[in-house]
Amino acid sequence: MAIEIKETCVDFPVIVTVVFGAFVVFGGIMGYVKASSKASLIAGSITGGLLLLSALLIAKDITAGTILAIVVSLLLIGQFGPTLLKKLKVMPNLLVVILGFITVGTLVFSLFR
Repeated sequence: MAIEIKETCVDFPVIVTVVFGAFVVFGGIMGYVKASSKASLIAGSITGGLLLLSALLIAKDITAGTILAIVVSLLLIGQFGPTLLKKLKVMPNLLVVILGFITVGTLVFSLFR
């Protein structure tokens, strides 16, 4: 009687994209809770949702998911980067920029492997 162990392996780009997407959604919710910012809630929900959708597409080996995640990540870096340079705030600016670069780097690397 042999026991079969099935290997479940979630791709690293999927994990990175899910983490970033969840962080962005959470950040939008926190922006709404702390500052009553509907703009944060809407922007965080849309961009975070797109990142989570991208992760699903990446998990299904659909290249459009990788491209979508890279574009959304670059847009977030472009939004939060200049603000980070003006005033060094860890939340959310520095974290979004760092997670954005990690996500872009991981996804670009995964495109060329």
